[in-house]
This record gives sequence, C-alpha cells and structure tokens, in this order.
Amino acid sequence: MMIVQKIISFAKRLEDPKYPLLGPNLKGLYVFGLWQSGSKLRNSCYNFIHFSAFLFVFSQIVELWIIRNDYLEALHNLSLTALGMVCIFKAITYVLWQSDWKELVECVSAEEIAQIGKQNETCAKLMRNYTIYARIVTYLYWNVTISTNITMVSAPFVKYATSPEYREQIRNGTEPLPQIFSSWFPFDKSEVPGYFVPIFVHILVNIHGGGMIALYDSNAVAVMVFIRGQLAILRENCKNLFDDYEQVTRREILDRIKEFHRHHNFIVKQSALFDSLLSPVMFLYILVCSGMICCSVIQFTSDEATAAQKIWVLQYTAALIAQLFLYCWHSNEVIVECNDVDGGLYESDWWKGDVRVRKQLVILGGQLRHAVSFSAGPFTSLCVPTFIDVIKGSYSFFTLLTQMQEE
Repeated sequence: MMIVQKIISFAKRLEDPKYPLLGPNLKGLYVFGLWQSGSKLRNSCYNFIHFSAFLFVFSQIVELWIIRNDYLEALHNLSLTALGMVCIFKAITYVLWQSDWKELVECVSAEEIAQIGKQNETCAKLMRNYTIYARIVTYLYWNVTISTNITMVSAPFVKYATSPEYREQIRNGTEPLPQIFSSWFPFDKSEVPGYFVPIFVHILVNIHGGGMIALYDSNAVAVMVFIRGQLAILRENCKNLFDDYEQVTRREILDRIKEFHRHHNFIVKQSALFDSLLSPVMFLYILVCSGMICCSVIQFTSDEATAAQKIWVLQYTAALIAQLFLYCWHSNEVIVECNDVDGGLYESDWWKGDVRVRKQLVILGGQLRHAVSFSAGPFTSLCVPTFIDVIKGSYSFFTLLTQMQEE
C-alpha cells in the first residue's frame, strides 16, 4: 500500500492547474529538454545533448558500413540505427518548431480552463473521462518504455551471466565483449579500459532515446485524446441545445449556435496545427517501421540467430508495432468522432426552433461535416487501415526478399 500511495503522490505532483490535460507531459518534456521554457544556458546544454545524440546515430551508420558483411550484426545495427534516427528527428523537430508546439499547448489549456469555468456538468464529465484516459495511456506508456530500456541495457550482460558458452567464447577471443548498441568509436572498444567508455555512452543514449520516445509519443497521443474529447463535448452540447427552450430566448439559442461555430473552428484550427507538426515525423516513422518489421522477421527466421537474438527481435518488433498502433488507433478515434459530431444536431429537439433558428442549424450542420484527420506525410492518413497496410506491406516485402534469396 505504501508503494501505491507513493505512486499516487508522485502522479499528483506532476499535475499543473495551468495545464489541466498536459501537465505531466510538459513536466516530462521539460526534464528531457524538449519543452524549453528555462534559461538560455539550460536550453543550450540540452540542445548540445540532442546534437551529441545525432552524432551517436551517425557513428552507428559508420559502424554499419564497417560490419556490412556480417549479415545478422548488420541487420541488428540497422534496426537500432533506424530507431535512433526517428528519436533524433522527433527531438530536432520539437526544438525547431518549439513556438508552434507552445502555441498549440497554450490554446489547448486555455480552452479547457474556459470550459471548466463555465461549470457545465456534461462538459465537465467528458473532460474528466478523457483526462483520466490520457493519464492511463501516458503512465502505462512511460512504464513500458522504461522496462524496455532496462531490458535493452541489461540483455547483453544477462546473456554473459547466464551463458557459460558465451563467456568461454569471449575468453578465447571468438566473441567480443557484450555491447548494448553497435556504434563506432575512434579507439579499440573491445578491450579494457576503452570498453567502459562505449558502455557508459550507450547507457546515456539509451536514456535519452527512451525519453524522446516516451514523452513525444505520450504528448502527441494526449493531444489526439483532447481533440476527440472536444468533438464529443461539441456533439453533446449540440444535442442539448433545445433542452431548456421554454426558459430561454431566441437570442440565447442563436448565441449558443454561434459558440458552437467558434468551438468547431477552434478544433479544426488546432487539429491542422497539430497535423503540420506530427505529419513529417509519422511519415519517417511509417517508412522506418515498414522496413524494420521486415528486417526483424528476417532476423527471427535466420538459422544463424540465437535464442537470445530471437527474443530481442520479438521485443523490438512488438515495440515497433505497438507504437505505430498507438498513433493509428487514436487518430482513427478522432476520425470516427468527427464523422458523428453533426449527429448531435439531429438528436436535439431542432423542430422547436423557428425558421431563422433552423436556417442557422442547417449552416452549422454543414460546418460540422468538415473532416478532422491526421496524416503521415503527403501520401497516407493515420488510421487503422493504414496500420493494416503497413503490416501487410512488410509481409509482402519479406516474401519478396525470401524468394530473391532462394533464387
């Protein structure tokens, strides 16, 4: 019970009344140097860390060229290098587009605070529901990322500790000392004391990369949850438009319709801004994910792969697929909610309104048909069918490569 209480207490400290939904996400982004609201010196230090991570990914590419003739090692290196490229791209774009991200976050928080001030019970209930859901997704995703990073760091040393054959191969020089990542260094990294430098660097890079993935993704998903929740709130407000028709004037009804227009325009504007920030990142990620799933299957089915390598491949592939599914599922939820939002008007007692009110309802209904969706570059949208297409495409690519190898 004490552990549970400490976890609850820690989670409460992450809350921020200025940012009702995104408080924990922003604090995490601040700790890892993506949310740059501190001093110039602090921001410069974090930017240097991001640049150092970029240099590390470049060293992985150099190492890939050196070991290109070792089939399995090259695929293992390529898997981690591709993931590192995505992490660095997320960090760089977040820093470069910091002003746009801040504009999005401020608008999201200002809208939520304004809705809280209205004391609308229906609105408040829906806000509580999607906030709790966003917290669950965020904290679970953080925990999964932390456990994955721990596994990635410890896996080579667990193999060393549990495999007498592997230890003997290291002693007789047929196998190198265990490494966390495959990267190039301008000195002999296979002998002590030089061996400890890459291990230390790899641990730091692993922490940095895990933080980029966990915080960027959870923040992006939280924004998607917000947009879906706001569409649900708009739908409920439209549905309840005429509930107190006998107690209000026509002017008040028209003012409510005007507010619905403003609310929908706000959702569309913030969705477009968010899509412009997320789309380039997801375009790169889908390309990487398509290729890496195929490479992972090749590694897993290889006769040369050991049991430890197969376990690592399974974990890596599951993480890739889960991350892509997380984006596609929540983006698809936004699309589904957007398609239903105008239904609130038709479920209301619209027939109570006079001719002028009905004309305004027709105009509002037309506006609410405006599609809200997120894309992955200029070629595809983020949705469940796209996720299925990526899996099918990876399998087709794997089949093609297998046939080419047999020939």
